[in-house]
Amino acid sequence: MKNKTTVLENTQFIDYMINNINNLIFVADKNNRFVYVNDSVVHKYHYSRDELLNMTIGDIDIHFDPSLLNDAFWEEFALKKVVQFHSIHKAKDWSLYPVLINAHYVKYGNQDYNFGVIEDESYIQKLLDTQDGFVILTDGIKLVMANSKMLTFFGYPDFVTFISEHKCICNFFIEEEGFIHNRPTWIEETQKAPNGDAKVKIKNPLTNQEHICLVRASQFDNNRFVVTFTDITDAEKYKTTLEHLAITDGMTQLFNRRYFNKILPRELSRTKRSNTQIAFIMLDVDFFKLYNDTYGHLNGDEALIAIASTLQKSFNRASDFCFRLGGEEFGIICSADTTEDVYQHAQLLRTAIENLHIEHKQNTTSNYMTVSIGIALCDGSMSAEALYSRADEELYKAKESGRNKVCIDLNTK
Repeated sequence: MKNKTTVLENTQFIDYMINNINNLIFVADKNNRFVYVNDSVVHKYHYSRDELLNMTIGDIDIHFDPSLLNDAFWEEFALKKVVQFHSIHKAKDWSLYPVLINAHYVKYGNQDYNFGVIEDESYIQKLLDTQDGFVILTDGIKLVMANSKMLTFFGYPDFVTFISEHKCICNFFIEEEGFIHNRPTWIEETQKAPNGDAKVKIKNPLTNQEHICLVRASQFDNNRFVVTFTDITDAEKYKTTLEHLAITDGMTQLFNRRYFNKILPRELSRTKRSNTQIAFIMLDVDFFKLYNDTYGHLNGDEALIAIASTLQKSFNRASDFCFRLGGEEFGIICSADTTEDVYQHAQLLRTAIENLHIEHKQNTTSNYMTVSIGIALCDGSMSAEALYSRADEELYKAKESGRNKVCIDLNTK
């Protein structure tokens, strides 16, 4: 009796089965050259079978790095038997397909092979394109997918062109304190941000404009993250404007008393840590009530604005803070290298204000508007209240001794 050939022994039937399933299947050798592709691969990528069998994986995989598939990889591959890759495949007509590749290690004879089953993940791209703002898919290092809005924003016609120049969107991050930086751990930092949100500054290469985005990263699968970038530039500008208004005197544009109460303790703490000293300068416009009575409140306001401008010009270092403390009273916090330096600087300010030549007939010390100034210095060992009190005492001495003068407390403790 003749033995019947079983279905599994019929290679034609097996070939038929493989070519009539939806999965894309290939076999590649250790040189990454295709030795077999099923009909689904041929139809998907629009190459003929003969063309594909003369190509390597790198000819269709835009993320492919042949240096990674070295002997060490194949040794590990042989132990694991199955590995997964997420990548982007490019068809002959330049259509792009996000894919998941399940690579199976197969040894036949003395040869090692990669038996790959490809799953088309184009549905993920479609989901990304429906979202507002920028949305990307990343493995934490390289960019896997990006929605069309992101590509349009940066002026790139397609994803292939973008990643040929930029492996990650973080190339556009602006290095600035308080924002996410371009570093390998930015995904993890984003996830650890308060309430799950972080901020990044991005520069648009087309307009050179800076945009502030709210960033949220979440785990998409075992080794990928989906990251959304929501443009909040206008909201941040509005917030900055409100914050500025909250700490600024509306008329003189100097810092206000509320901000003074916040800054003085902070500067004292910094001074103590750095073993330096600061000066607090108080000044009061001489006979200002008489000026208002004589010249009117509008002229009084203009005079205060002119004095405020002089303060800012005279004390314009990054470590200097100028305040309108209330009415005609002003304050300055500044670093004090030497007592003499602070005293001379205050004298120059007093002279500069008198040289504004704001007529003041009721001023008994000059024909023009003048100020009296009191100074106290501190090495960080006293409280904000004590420093303020000492400067106020010196200001009182300046007024009592004839006004249009500078008095300084030489004790820093």
